[in-house]
Amino acid sequence: MAPKLFTKFFKRRKKESKFKLRDCSPNAIGISDSTCEINGDIFNRWKLPIQPEQGLCKLGARKRSSQQQCSFFRLPAEIRRLVYIELMGGRRVHIRYFWMEPLPSWPQSKRGGPRWHWWHRVCMECDDFINDPCDDPCSHWYPESQRLTIGGEWLRCCQIGYEEALDVLYGTNNFVMDNAMDTPFLISRILAPRCASFMTSMEISFAVNICKAGPDEDDWMRTYAAFFGLFEQSFRGVHRLRLQLKMPPSEIGEIFFDDERLRTFLKPFDRLSKGREWTRLQLCVPDYYFQRIKQIKPGQDRWELTDTMWGDQSLYPVCLAFGL
Repeated sequence: MAPKLFTKFFKRRKKESKFKLRDCSPNAIGISDSTCEINGDIFNRWKLPIQPEQGLCKLGARKRSSQQQCSFFRLPAEIRRLVYIELMGGRRVHIRYFWMEPLPSWPQSKRGGPRWHWWHRVCMECDDFINDPCDDPCSHWYPESQRLTIGGEWLRCCQIGYEEALDVLYGTNNFVMDNAMDTPFLISRILAPRCASFMTSMEISFAVNICKAGPDEDDWMRTYAAFFGLFEQSFRGVHRLRLQLKMPPSEIGEIFFDDERLRTFLKPFDRLSKGREWTRLQLCVPDYYFQRIKQIKPGQDRWELTDTMWGDQSLYPVCLAFGL
C-alpha cells in the first residue's frame, strides 16, 4: 500500500507543477508564439486558441442591408453615436482573457469544464485614471452578482449596427489590465487587428520581478521589450496610457536597482513616449522609486511620473519562481 501511496503523491505533484506558470511571467501562456495554436481548442489549458490572420472578418466585406426600414437607423449618425456611448462607451473597464472554471451563474449548457474565457467589469465608481491604484474601488472583491457589464448584445443585431458601434466600444472606453503581464499580449492575439487599432485608452499594471542577473532576468527583459513593441504593432491608436509598475520593496531596490539599472529599465518607456503624440502618458511607481527616478530623469516633458503606495511585498525575500 505504501509504494502506491507514494506513487500517487509524486504523480500529483508532477501534474500540479504546471500550474505554477504565472500570468506575470515571461513563460505565461499566450506571450510566445510557441504557446499559441491557430484554430485551437478553448478547452486546452496549455495552448492559447487564436484565429488565422487570413480568416479575420473584414468590416464591410459582407453584403448588408441599409436598415432604412428601422426608425433607429433613420436618426442622424451623431444621435446614433450618442446612443452607442450611453449603451457601451465612456467607461473604465477591467478586462481579462484567461483560463477559468465556469461560473455558477453560467447556463448549464455553457459550463462543460474549464476553458479560455473573456471577463470584464465596469468600474463601479470611476471612468478615468485614478490618483493612486491603491484607491481603485475595483481592486476590492465584489460578489459576481454585483458585477457591472457592458451591454454588448447590440453588436449581434446586424452588420451596420456592429460596424457603427465597434469604434465606440473600443475607442471611447478606458481598458484596465490588472496585475498581469500577459493580458496585453493576449488581447493583441485574440482581437482582430482593426479592433485593437481602435483602442485609445489603457491602464496596464504588472509586477517587476527582476532582482538579479541571470536567465530569469534575461527572459523578463525580452518580454518587457516586446511589451512596448505591442504599441507599435497592435495598439497604434492608443494615445492615453498609464503604466503601473509593482516593484520590490525599498530594501531590495537598494541592493539590485542602482541608477544605471533604472535608466536601462526606463529606455523602452522613453522610446514609447517619442513614438507618437500622446494625450496623456503616465508612469506610476512606488514612492521609493518615484524619488529615485525623479532624480535621474528631472526634466521629462513627454510623460508624467506619479507615485503610489502599491508595492510588491511578495518579493520579500526575493523569489524569481518563473516557470518552475
